[in-house]
Amino acid sequence: MASVSDLVSAALREIGVQGAGETLGAEDGDDALDAFNRMVDQWAAERLMIYESARTTKALVSGTRDYTVGVGGDFNVARPVYVDHVTYYDSTTTPLTEIDLTPLTDDAWEAIPQKATTSPSPAFYYYQPTMPTATLSLWPVLTGATLVGVLYAPKQISEFAALATAVSLPPGYRRTIVKNLALELAPSYRRTPAPELLTAAADAKAVVKRQNVRMTDLGFDYGVGRFGYDIRTG
Repeated sequence: MASVSDLVSAALREIGVQGAGETLGAEDGDDALDAFNRMVDQWAAERLMIYESARTTKALVSGTRDYTVGVGGDFNVARPVYVDHVTYYDSTTTPLTEIDLTPLTDDAWEAIPQKATTSPSPAFYYYQPTMPTATLSLWPVLTGATLVGVLYAPKQISEFAALATAVSLPPGYRRTIVKNLALELAPSYRRTPAPELLTAAADAKAVVKRQNVRMTDLGFDYGVGRFGYDIRTG
């Protein structure tokens, strides 16, 4: 298994900064680790660079509309840039059955005049990627005390703490990291990347993105499904 240091050294060799068998210097290593983590941070905003969707649960509180999402929040996960799905289930029923909530856009959320409307269960969710924790709003505001919310969200790659940290990622990421990190590092060393490196970096990233494409069901606009014709029901 490669370490951050191994991948950094390989990236530096790609741009001719480090020779075979040379040891990575402390200062160069610190700078390269920072560049590595900047690249990983960028990938957290690219949905197709994320290979895993995490499922996180939270007992919903009667009368509470808004929940924080992030480390230390109500949904205690790394703050996601995107949300795939939000569902809920009643913890007192058997078998447990998850019920999908319909996502709301910014405009749809703003258009709700009575945001304090209550119901035994919610029907919609609105995700706002606030900082440092995001905000998940469920509407109508539930009045029950037995529901559990379920958040499905992309789980981005965590930044790496040290050069010695092992890198354990799916197939394709190792080459993608080396080629793209070389491009990230090149300006710091006044190096102009070769055309072959530019092509290889783009190709490697494209391979990872293709393998991270997830199958999805065909969706229907909520208004059409409720007020118009639905081919599923006639």
